[in-house]
Amino acid sequence: MMKKVLSGLVLGSLLVTSSYIDAGNNVVEAAVINSIPNTTKVEKSYDTSFLSVTGYASLGVKDRSNYVGTSYYRTVSNGREFLQAILDASKGTVKVIEVTDVINLGWTELALNSTERSKYSFITKYPNPTNGFTNPLLMASGVSKLSISNVDGLTIFSTSGKTIKHVEIKLQGSSTDIVIRNLNFDEMWQWDDSGKHKEVGWTFIKVNGANNVWIDHCKFSIAADGMIDMENGSSNVTFSWNEFGLEATEDPDENSSIYQSIEYMEQKYAAGSLDPSTSVYYKMRNEGATKNEIMAYAAYHSKVHLVGSGDKDYTNYVSPTGVEVKDGNQRLRLTMAYNRYTNVGQRLPMIRQGAGHLFNNYFDNSTHQSVMDRVAAISKYGGDKLSRGVNARNGASIAGDTNVYNAFNEPIIGAERQGDDTGNMSAPFDELFKNAMNHSLIVNSKVTNSSGSYIGSSWDNNGDNLFTKGITWYDKSTIGKWAWSSHIVGVENMSKTNPPDTPFTFTYDYNEQLPYAYKTIPLNSVVPTVVKYAGVSKKINFSAADWLRTNYIDAYSTIEADK
Repeated sequence: MMKKVLSGLVLGSLLVTSSYIDAGNNVVEAAVINSIPNTTKVEKSYDTSFLSVTGYASLGVKDRSNYVGTSYYRTVSNGREFLQAILDASKGTVKVIEVTDVINLGWTELALNSTERSKYSFITKYPNPTNGFTNPLLMASGVSKLSISNVDGLTIFSTSGKTIKHVEIKLQGSSTDIVIRNLNFDEMWQWDDSGKHKEVGWTFIKVNGANNVWIDHCKFSIAADGMIDMENGSSNVTFSWNEFGLEATEDPDENSSIYQSIEYMEQKYAAGSLDPSTSVYYKMRNEGATKNEIMAYAAYHSKVHLVGSGDKDYTNYVSPTGVEVKDGNQRLRLTMAYNRYTNVGQRLPMIRQGAGHLFNNYFDNSTHQSVMDRVAAISKYGGDKLSRGVNARNGASIAGDTNVYNAFNEPIIGAERQGDDTGNMSAPFDELFKNAMNHSLIVNSKVTNSSGSYIGSSWDNNGDNLFTKGITWYDKSTIGKWAWSSHIVGVENMSKTNPPDTPFTFTYDYNEQLPYAYKTIPLNSVVPTVVKYAGVSKKINFSAADWLRTNYIDAYSTIEADK
């Protein structure tokens, strides 16, 4: 069955019955808007067409299946071959990189000589953590930063879900039309004994100004900082069918970062070399948590998708010579679709000024919450307790459709008016943005936590429901009014290096349409479908040419059917 929904004004949106089960098992019925205003979507059962590029990336990424068998197609099986392929891609002579084996890109393990360091100057050593390494794997491999610049059209993929390790990949502003598919990203994490997650900035991928980016069917374990971040005005970006995070288990693989890092901490604990006053590990073990319980607790990623790195980027940069760099936060556009998130804390996503659209995602923190609930010492000393979803800031707009939040306390976080959430802002931007109205909306979705379970919209009951426990309302003027973007009045005449002295004035476009149509599966199918198909090589029999395509509406490829 297929249902097409065209949503214009809020009053014209479809209404359905929603139900709320509170902590006392009382059932509350309410009417809920089940579609996002100013959008066009189709609801249908899962089929091959869901594998086509969706969202903002569909506006700019291209099919590269025609490169199979040409000189533009490169297979790589080790770090040096990968570096050479990236170099050639920047020259326009490589358009496809197929990864056929594990790619280790740590600075120490690469051991580039001086000639190679000069040749491959786009990869550099990542500075060591401020408190040193606690993961023996990373002590041996080192960590690198790799920049992909001056590339117009490139697909990096694997037909068998190979792994890239020990590197942060930065997609720079001089690059466009980048596709990354069917790859594992791993070993960018270690135990932070301060519990603050600030000792090092390791992130798997930073979309650092690049436009038209599709990251699809990949798996990301956990990293020290972000999973995938966006900054410097990146636009038309989609994350789809990916797995983010790890299940909490007391028996992780002995070769995993969690096992290796916690074993390292256990040895220090047994040797009496941890500081009892500052060591989180010492405090947990000293009050009864076992080593394996801490391993389960460690399977948590705090900060997932930062979109817009700073308040200062409120407009594009213009150089003294008059050259404009399109790096302003107002350009940021992100779609998150059909992804599985496991044991994640916040920034899902956090967006400054730009726009985000998320649909058919499954957010599940249940196994982490179980550890917190049953191990007193971990609950007492473990700081990883957040379960927060969308966070619109500085006039941003984020809308979610048909998502599932399990063991999530705050699907929406932040403030309707930015001036009521300035704790992490510095002068003068706390004052400049204080009048910005942030637009957040979740429709046709489900949230379950210790307070109950709710199916409906964040606008239900005038914004008072389980979706909105983390939001600070100002006057609720954004309820029933949806704008996909905001605009700072007169920003065209402002300078990033010399911001004005008085607060910004904002306008909002309530007539702007989402620039693409999209498909959702029904709410009751989200969990089984995403669990089955998200991640690397899941139930998909793709050839190399298949992975290089962007459209599967004709069902050309062989997909294992739902059972």
